[in-house]
Amino acid sequence: MATTVAALQLVEKKLIALDSDVSQLLPALGRQQILVGWHADGSPILRKRRNPITLRQLLTHCSGCGYDFLNRDLVRLRRFQGTTAATRKATVEEWFDQPLLFEPGESWEYGSGVDWVGKLVEQFSGMSLEDYIKRHIWAPLGLSSFTFWPKAPGYTHKLATVTELDPATKKLQVCNEGLDLNRNVTECFGGHGGYCTAADFAELLFSLLADDERVLQRSSVELMFQSQLPKKSQECLQRTMKNKNYTVGDFYDGEVYNWGLGGLLIEETRGSKAPYTRGPGTLVWSSRLNHFWFVDRSNGLLGVFMSHVVPAPDLKIRPLIRAFQENTYRENKNRQGFSSCAENIPQQQLELVEIREHSIQG
Repeated sequence: MATTVAALQLVEKKLIALDSDVSQLLPALGRQQILVGWHADGSPILRKRRNPITLRQLLTHCSGCGYDFLNRDLVRLRRFQGTTAATRKATVEEWFDQPLLFEPGESWEYGSGVDWVGKLVEQFSGMSLEDYIKRHIWAPLGLSSFTFWPKAPGYTHKLATVTELDPATKKLQVCNEGLDLNRNVTECFGGHGGYCTAADFAELLFSLLADDERVLQRSSVELMFQSQLPKKSQECLQRTMKNKNYTVGDFYDGEVYNWGLGGLLIEETRGSKAPYTRGPGTLVWSSRLNHFWFVDRSNGLLGVFMSHVVPAPDLKIRPLIRAFQENTYRENKNRQGFSSCAENIPQQQLELVEIREHSIQG
């Protein structure tokens, strides 16, 4: 989310447009071909890309960039190359030196697009992504907890305990090494690896919910909550979300999905089988630690759920996420909803309805 906000700030400054072709700005990405199959000897079949790669596509995961931990073809490619996470280099360009999975704008797969966007932010700002986020997003919000380097002095003692499922006992145990998403890397990866407190992250979401213009203009926030995918990409996402175990969260038949700028957009909820009534245009997403968040502008609500459990998605966490949302919407039922337009919201009425941190002991 923070990297997306940073990119939209660049758009507001007219340094780049959402539909700008970034191939020349990111030559390591621009030279990538498309993986279309495999030769008999196990080598990849590649063809040249036809379509441009745009900032919008990178932000919405329809650029063709993938993650090898989510894609079998990229796992196969790593095996063919003889590389692993431990042997790969430590920068975005080196880590994601891999072919595209499809023609940009013609399908959908969650992947490394936002990691590449982080490189654009650094290019245009002349700052590291961490320094940019601290100065231009966290500081205007009065926050201070953000870092990509949790083992740096001043952060280690603040880290939450991470638990993992013991395959033998089927019980949760402390993950001794924690989960350092930035292990072996030497620069900021915009798509993952950012650390902050739950309260600070909720404050960022609250700024977007309230349209208070502390970090983004209202027109930019409006874009975040609008459908961004072309038809083929949206159809692919909708098929992907039929697998309710695809990602962390609480999803139901009858919902129509798209991608906004910053998260999964629940575009239509009228046919939803959910036991609570989230509004159309609700933005949600999650993390590898079974974290989940939502921003529902129709109902004037946001929520941040953190469990610090790996791996994800953990099916025992899902009922807790469901209960978290049910309770939030139930408490809100007798409150008067408020408009997403800041001028219509008395400041004293803006409140965080519920932010809870759950500690799962087993």
